[in-house]
Amino acid sequence: MGSDGEIRVLHVDDEPEFGDVAAMHLERVDGGIDVVSERDARAALGRLRSEPFDCVVSDHDMPNMNGLEFLKAVREEFPELPFILFTGKGNEEIASDAISAGVTEYLQKDVGTDQYAVLANRIRRAVGENRAKAALEESERQLSTLISNLPGMVYRARNEPEWPMEFVSDGVEELVGYAPETVESGEVTWGDLIEETETDHLWERVQTCLAADEPFEVTYKVETADGETRWLWERGRLVGTDDEGVELLEGFVTDITARKERERELEQTRQFTETLVDAIDDVFYLVSPDGELLRWNDTVLDVTGYSEEEIASMHALDLFPEAYHDVLLDRLEETAAEGHTTVELPIQTKDGELIPHEFRGSRIEDPYGEVLGVAGIARDVTDSKTRKRKLEQYETLVENVGDAMYVLDADGTIRMANDAMVDHLGYEREEIIGTEPTKFMPPEDVETGNDIIERLLSDPDRTWATFEMHTIDADGNRTVNEDKVAPLVDDDGEFVGSVGVIRDITERTERERELERYETIVEAVDDPVYTLDDDGVFTFVNEAIEPMTGYSPEELVGEHIGVVMTDEGLERGEQIIQDLLDDDDANSGTLEMDIVTRDGERIPSENNMALLPAPDGEFAGTAGVIRDIAERKEREERLAEFASVVSHDLRNPLNVVQGRLTLAEETGDIDHLGDAAGAADRMERLIEDLLSLARQGETVGTTEQVDLRTTAEQAWANVDTGGATLDCAATTTVEADPARLRELLENLFRNSVEHGADTGSETADLTVTVDTMADGASTAGFVVADDGRGIPPATREKIFERGYTSSNHGTGFGLAIVEDIATAHGWSVEATESATGGARFEFRTTPADR
Repeated sequence: MGSDGEIRVLHVDDEPEFGDVAAMHLERVDGGIDVVSERDARAALGRLRSEPFDCVVSDHDMPNMNGLEFLKAVREEFPELPFILFTGKGNEEIASDAISAGVTEYLQKDVGTDQYAVLANRIRRAVGENRAKAALEESERQLSTLISNLPGMVYRARNEPEWPMEFVSDGVEELVGYAPETVESGEVTWGDLIEETETDHLWERVQTCLAADEPFEVTYKVETADGETRWLWERGRLVGTDDEGVELLEGFVTDITARKERERELEQTRQFTETLVDAIDDVFYLVSPDGELLRWNDTVLDVTGYSEEEIASMHALDLFPEAYHDVLLDRLEETAAEGHTTVELPIQTKDGELIPHEFRGSRIEDPYGEVLGVAGIARDVTDSKTRKRKLEQYETLVENVGDAMYVLDADGTIRMANDAMVDHLGYEREEIIGTEPTKFMPPEDVETGNDIIERLLSDPDRTWATFEMHTIDADGNRTVNEDKVAPLVDDDGEFVGSVGVIRDITERTERERELERYETIVEAVDDPVYTLDDDGVFTFVNEAIEPMTGYSPEELVGEHIGVVMTDEGLERGEQIIQDLLDDDDANSGTLEMDIVTRDGERIPSENNMALLPAPDGEFAGTAGVIRDIAERKEREERLAEFASVVSHDLRNPLNVVQGRLTLAEETGDIDHLGDAAGAADRMERLIEDLLSLARQGETVGTTEQVDLRTTAEQAWANVDTGGATLDCAATTTVEADPARLRELLENLFRNSVEHGADTGSETADLTVTVDTMADGASTAGFVVADDGRGIPPATREKIFERGYTSSNHGTGFGLAIVEDIATAHGWSVEATESATGGARFEFRTTPADR
């Protein structure tokens, strides 16, 4: 296909000369149109199957296959391809059949070259609308697919202690085992599922975040329908209040049970490791490749006699006689190169005592093979078997040093940072150790961490806590992290510092924000967006459904779509779904249907449908976007009406003008010009009435109290009434648009003058009366009547039809305009017989029962 500005057209016409002329004029009128001509419709079908085209323009009256047959064949294979029937043989039956067959435009050939500008405009408009529609359907399909594939569930809940849900996505059933309708109906509230021990803390956490106008993130345990305990992670935010003033929350919930289990296992492993390390009677050590002490156990203090603070300030070499320093450095280098080493060296205590130990060390690497340091156990050579066994146990434990870790002392100063932490921050280790965390973290995050440590110290049942925080590396880059922190206490239970394990969650945070963006997009769409399960039951509807149908999303979720569709629409929708299931290449389909509102009103609508993704290949339901096309349908009806006038009512006077002018030229008799001028006058009146209907229709502007008598006299002055007389007895005011009321009266006066007088009689004998019409004690409306020849009862219903006239000089639109203006004001109009046998038009402006 062409780009947005280039259009490739297949023109089918059995007259090659006309086809060549049409192609030449179309390409001259619009340089972006490329025309390919075919003389035979069957050959054109073959060409459509082998070449891409943006639009088809076809004649109707052709041998072998006419235009309507060609249209139907095209619609079977190319249902969305724009098709314009451009024919010289046109009538209402052909136009009706073409519209029923799905024609995009219907245009009748005319004389002159101006018709090609109209045709080019119709082509570009049809192709543009088709391309825009295809682009929108693809965008909506992608959005629907993304949303339906999100893990966990999205929800809308009332901010109340039991967290009653107004909406939950299908993921709730996989998450907790309850169907969406069970949770949304309140049969099971979300608060029922949350463990009681977490309820108060969860409520406090959420309310704190809401009070700070921030999104909240919480982790808690629930009991599923099967009695299983699961960990859930939730992120939500305040989105507004309902009609009762209750705050509404929207958010996302996902299962993190597996992660919690891993964290629990890691915590158990850490606790086991710490307990094991401190329970080992041998010396445990962890040193950097250059001999800096990184970790040691309590046995080091017992063996050497140094305090924790003294050891923390010492280098590994300080624990050995100077004579062994070179040997120690060589062994560290050897371990870094080969992976393991064993060496016997004497430890020098604080008192100067030398205690021989056998050191077994192992190289510690990060996942990329970088050497982090050497860890090992030093055992007294007098108890080698016990030392050896414990050394092997610890070697297994310390070989898997993981995430970035740090240790703070009681004053909040960084005392330890592992290699992963060094890599994460991008500083040298000596630039990290001994500094304040605010050098690498925002102050507010440091404050949050301190508050959490204080709460952990006051809660003996909790050891660790996790919070979201940021780090700022040496290049100034900010990273979103999850920091798991715990307080450190000595044997007497005194606080001596804290430890933290940092995990980068930037990617997860970005995914959460992307989810929020898509949720916002769906709710911002002006048209109703919905999803159905495989039984046609609503599983999701956005807020746009309520203004159209009168049903709220909460009322429709769980209901069959037949609540808002007719049986005919359901049947055609099921056929489209079956077609999509049968065609692997089809992604979506469009259904024109009527939406049935709560009040029973039918709204012409267009439903763009797509199948929901199904991992197992089974039908999982559909998604769709519904658009109100009532105005478009009305425009189509008016277009058909105007086309009818142009092709029929204007053609006769046009032929009279052309015929009389030709006779005047050929015979020199200028009397023909009078007839031509009369026909031209009729055409002018037809055009004026047609424009009146097209521009104003059934609409009014600002209304006010209008004096009926004054308006009638103004209207009478604007009409050529000949010798007719106006008798205005009305003494009331009417709530109306002054200009449109005057137009109504002008058309009625003109109708009386044209149709009221007997054939051959003068209008001087005609009187038109305007008076009020009373209904009991209240004024019900007004009357316009004449004393002419009246309206036969059999035609009183037809006179308001557009184009109906009993006069050779009438346009047939005057009374149609009258009815439109009355309807726009909310009035009724009825044609009856006047007291003198003439025409009488009654306008009831207030209900009869008032």
